[in-house]
Amino acid sequence: MKYDYDERTIKNALNSIQTPEYDIVSEVEKRIRKKGPAWGFKRYVSVGLAVCLCLILSIGAMAATIPGFKNLLPIVGSDFMLLLQPIEIACEDNGIKMEVLGAMNDDEMAVIYITMKDLVGDRIDETLDIYNYRLTGTHIATCQMVHFDKTTRTATLRMQANGGKKLNGRKMRFQVDSFLSNLLEFDNVETGINLSDVKKAGDLQTIPLDTKAGFSGGGCGGLFEKLQSQGEIRILTPDQKQIILPQIDFAYISNVGFVDGRLHVQTKWVGDGIDDHGDIYLVDSTGNAICTDVANIYFGIDKSGRSKYGRDYVEYIFDISNLDLGDLKLMGNFVSHGNYITGNWKATFKIQSVGEELQVGCSIKYDTLNIKNIKVSPLGITLMGHGEFNKSMTVPISVKMADGSIKEMGPGICYSDSGKIRLKYMSTLPLDISKIESVVIGGTDVNFN
Repeated sequence: MKYDYDERTIKNALNSIQTPEYDIVSEVEKRIRKKGPAWGFKRYVSVGLAVCLCLILSIGAMAATIPGFKNLLPIVGSDFMLLLQPIEIACEDNGIKMEVLGAMNDDEMAVIYITMKDLVGDRIDETLDIYNYRLTGTHIATCQMVHFDKTTRTATLRMQANGGKKLNGRKMRFQVDSFLSNLLEFDNVETGINLSDVKKAGDLQTIPLDTKAGFSGGGCGGLFEKLQSQGEIRILTPDQKQIILPQIDFAYISNVGFVDGRLHVQTKWVGDGIDDHGDIYLVDSTGNAICTDVANIYFGIDKSGRSKYGRDYVEYIFDISNLDLGDLKLMGNFVSHGNYITGNWKATFKIQSVGEELQVGCSIKYDTLNIKNIKVSPLGITLMGHGEFNKSMTVPISVKMADGSIKEMGPGICYSDSGKIRLKYMSTLPLDISKIESVVIGGTDVNFN
């Protein structure tokens, strides 16, 4: 199993973009004409099999008529379109063309729109998932598809990345090394295992897994942390069974049984897919998923049969102490991709800040967070402070405007730097910071006026 199941790149924010109702070309020309026309041409030298021919049209009167840039209009909406800086850099490798259409940033976050199109085949589809990518000078990046044109088979993606340092005017390089497509999903797969029969068989042979030697895992509830604190976890002896799952050729159940009163289900991942992953779960007689403590332990096996760090196996450990096995079924969801495509797609460019920012100090205690500063830019709200932030925590944020209207913020992205915590909330529409009266954090009003 190659997939890093602990934590995939956060894929959220900016999902509710409105389609405009007026002529964006005229509006963009009005905004950028003051800056004066300036455009140039750059040619990139080919490296190995990569052939990159990059045409750069920087901000100028011609930018509003760039076909690729104009195609963003129905995707991002007119308000954000006025903030976007046209980039228009095209790079081709392995028969696939990548274009960086536009970008915008404040002092913390960059937002970049790109397209991917297969010029020689059918490797780009609506399930495209950029796998290895990076933007220099930033971290905690996300890249998600926001539009797929079935006619031209062109995917438009939005990348967001936090930098931690001022990005304004910096030369940045966006690079894609690989992507996935042709998503294969297998939901509600029945394992065919009778849990009552498994219980009758009693406890099975186990091997130790040393938690100090290094392993990965997770789960729902506190079972994983409890097992981890023991110093040693008993897992089922691998490959004692080979229970084939319907339609699944990249994984099977390699053992199942009870250890210390807990149900253990061991899966072995044998496919070549770099992103093969899945989940085993319990359902009741009506088909509803059962919420119970479960730990997922990822490990490998060396030639002598001892456990080691790896992801070839996943052992699901369920606390079923209060459950009736006769009423439960063992099910699974599995995911693979038909295509894993590698290449060398990259573009270097500069982006300019979306404009002025406001910042105010505060002292707000919310759950386990201590918020000390609030920053507002046209892109959204940033909370700065210290404490602990977990994935289940929700900090409700809204903005009161001078006209009395309320703007709710989208999902937040959390990142830490030297012990400090920052929460970035993207707005679904640009914020006019000159008209912001206050920011409301979990019911606490912070005045900006």
